Amino acid sequence: MTRTRFKHIFDPELLGRLLWFGRLRWLAVCALALASVLGPQFGFASVWPGLFVVASVVAFYNLLFHLFLRGHPRKTDDRTNIDLRAVAVCESVLDLTALMFTVHFTGGLQSPLLPFFAFHMAIGTIMIASRWTYLLAGGVSLAAMFMLALQSSGVLAYRPLVAGSEFDVGVAALNLLTLIVALFGIVYLTDSVASRLKQLSIELYETTRTLRDRTEELQRLFGDMADLERRKSHYMRISAHQLRSPVGTIQTVLRVLAQGYVDPSTPEGMKMLNGAIDTTDSLLAVINDLLDLAKLREGRDKAPWSQAVNLNQLLADLFDTLAPDAEEKQLTMTPDFDGVAILDWGVPTDLVHAFENLMYNAIKYNRVGGEVRVKLRVEDDTAVIRVIDRGIGIPDDYLDQVFMEFVRAPNAKHHESEGTGLGLAIVREVVQVHGGSIAVESDHGQGSTFTVRFYLGHTPPEALRLLQAGNEPGYEADTPPEISTAS
Repeated sequence: MTRTRFKHIFDPELLGRLLWFGRLRWLAVCALALASVLGPQFGFASVWPGLFVVASVVAFYNLLFHLFLRGHPRKTDDRTNIDLRAVAVCESVLDLTALMFTVHFTGGLQSPLLPFFAFHMAIGTIMIASRWTYLLAGGVSLAAMFMLALQSSGVLAYRPLVAGSEFDVGVAALNLLTLIVALFGIVYLTDSVASRLKQLSIELYETTRTLRDRTEELQRLFGDMADLERRKSHYMRISAHQLRSPVGTIQTVLRVLAQGYVDPSTPEGMKMLNGAIDTTDSLLAVINDLLDLAKLREGRDKAPWSQAVNLNQLLADLFDTLAPDAEEKQLTMTPDFDGVAILDWGVPTDLVHAFENLMYNAIKYNRVGGEVRVKLRVEDDTAVIRVIDRGIGIPDDYLDQVFMEFVRAPNAKHHESEGTGLGLAIVREVVQVHGGSIAVESDHGQGSTFTVRFYLGHTPPEALRLLQAGNEPGYEADTPPEISTAS
């Protein structure tokens, strides 16, 4: 089973051996051809034309194997369509058959070329499975016995290598016995060494693969940590910038008034004070949103998780809450509910905050006389809520960034100067805490569609841990007071 599982890891090495053996076979072809031509001149009359025919056949199938293997990839895997072990078995069968004919033309079982069988079996054991080499050894032994029987009975002519030599049954039988013992002995010894080497190769392969997987895992981990550090640095830098600007404005106003450059009771002084108040309101909005975001990210275990949260009722209440804002812009608010979505677990206050942000943004960035449609569908235990507006839309360049902290598209800033750029980041955090997902589609200048998906049967691990501990879910009382503003 181990070899079956890891057999392809030896393909590159086996391919190299097959190509090397193919080059060695060309040398054998040349040697056979020369021996067949020059042999008769040295008294070896039996080699012509038999060895020349054998050389021609070997050259033919060696060329076919060379063309076949040349296009095989050097690096292979489990998806390769070529079984190199089958190729190696075919080559071994053909080589041993050719060698058997060569032995026949050079004296049969009294041929000096008999030791080459042992060489072939040793090479074959390294390249192919041991069961095949044992079968090949058995096949060669049977073929040699058959040759001895045919030559002894006179059916197969004895072709002596040296003219005048006579067939000796005793010598041939002794050579046959030696050949059989040598073949199976070589296969056994070679397989013992090769099997151990293959096992070590498999262990090395598994170790290398494990190290590679661990290295990749560490690289991903360090990459994620570096990305997290970059995000934290970016978040802190942007947060500091967002807070420093209004604080600097308020500080300037207070210094001007404190140093008596402007009398607070005069219209100019009152204007400066009102501007400072507006700036303070904007600053508080940013601080509150930052606190909300921090509470969501750090206080999941302490969140007031509730069971059986009715999303239909939650959205319907928001229609009533936001009706004055819609009427002010002469917008039509259209509920489009099909099905009842009951979330197994949820934090109602956070869900209200999230959908209030989405619906308020749909109102804020809409055009006078437009429409805001909220569609709710239940699809295979999944609630799909879409908040659709026909407002200014989002530029394509900002679609991937709108859920990041402090990101506001230029057309949004131009349309509405107020906004912290944290609202959608809070929405995304709330949705993810509830095991959901959020996506946006927008046509710049035509409107946007925000799609939220919740699996109704989702059980958050935070609520599960609290229940197992016997604690009532809820935020701790030390949460700082905040001013609720949609952003």
